[in-house]
Amino acid sequence: MTTSHTDFTGFAGKRLQLGVTGSVSAFRAVDIMRRLQRADVLVGVTLTAAAQEFIRPLQFRSLTPGPVYEGLFDSNQAEYAHLEPAQNAHLFLVAPSTANTLAKHACGIGDDLLSSQLFSFKGPIIHAPAMNPRIWSSSAVQANVSKLMERGVGIVSPETGVMACGETGEGRLADVEEIFLYALKGLMPQSLAGIRFLVNLGPTREYWDPVRVVTNDSSGTMGAAIALAAWLHGAEVSVVQGPTPHLWLPRFMPTTNVASARQMHQACLDLATGMDIICLTAAVSDYRPTVVQLNKAKKSTLGERVSLDLEQNPDILADIGRTRKDSQYIIGFAAETDDILHHAQRKLHEKRLDLIVANSLARSDSGFGTATNQVHVISRCGRRESWPILAKTEVAMRIIEWFLDHSA
Repeated sequence: MTTSHTDFTGFAGKRLQLGVTGSVSAFRAVDIMRRLQRADVLVGVTLTAAAQEFIRPLQFRSLTPGPVYEGLFDSNQAEYAHLEPAQNAHLFLVAPSTANTLAKHACGIGDDLLSSQLFSFKGPIIHAPAMNPRIWSSSAVQANVSKLMERGVGIVSPETGVMACGETGEGRLADVEEIFLYALKGLMPQSLAGIRFLVNLGPTREYWDPVRVVTNDSSGTMGAAIALAAWLHGAEVSVVQGPTPHLWLPRFMPTTNVASARQMHQACLDLATGMDIICLTAAVSDYRPTVVQLNKAKKSTLGERVSLDLEQNPDILADIGRTRKDSQYIIGFAAETDDILHHAQRKLHEKRLDLIVANSLARSDSGFGTATNQVHVISRCGRRESWPILAKTEVAMRIIEWFLDHSA
């Protein structure tokens, strides 16, 4: 599974308080904390008494410089520990969160340190529940979840799978990467709230028999990073995804999976009319075989040399540019091997784009299948920048910030 597109950093100066409750998945709170620390987030921890039956406070103390709280009457912690996160943290995340903790938060019960901290905290709060499917689906738990959501509390819904008790259903703690992304979103200004954002990504495949294809090495990483960066800024993101079997995307990202260029063309045009920003990063096959054999072609019948008759695929970027609304903002990508700026500038104007991002396929640290990219950015109004080698997540953030700074 490829997740370099989730490696967002730059959150130094942000403090998150992590609440850990008495779930069998409490051990995964360490993974969540470490994941946040990789993004430069300072993490404090509050463990309930039940959580300490599953995992010891010392494990957190040995891994974070942030405060670690054990209980209301622990003499070794701050005198006003029930107020400290409200004074110093930017986000409160409870992961895992049990039915008991959800009920306390929903109904105003503050009989331990974690529930008291939650009541005094006025910033964003997120719960990531984990419990038996029967408990999660019960009317009482769902009523408490609805009550919290009505108050603006975030809920990272549990996943469906096999539980520790052997039952199967919805109740497993959400993926660590998904919880991590929800936490980052809670730490960011929602500058794109209400904006509908379309991204296409990955390669396309053009079959010339049932098993052989014309394709390329695009991993979809750059497009996925842009989709997530836009979501972190509050946008409503939709993705059209070419064949990228190793690329992980979170459940909250509406995704249309396609294989061929014509399928991607249709999916993008169907969605484009309802979008405010359209970012087309996919490496679409320009040509497809004119004839597709119904049966696998045998080497014995093909001979030593094979020729394919190719015809042109529809141009997604050109067709969206041609039918665009004046209010829409269109971002295109140009992957080139030579004369990068010349080709990018021509593509920008011919396809009626607002912004084009061009990168070289001749570099080993840029382009397909890498976690980094070196790009040139050119806008319709003539503004041009060349960025150094950066993580694709950083490139994605800079593209979003470019739009926010220069779209007016």
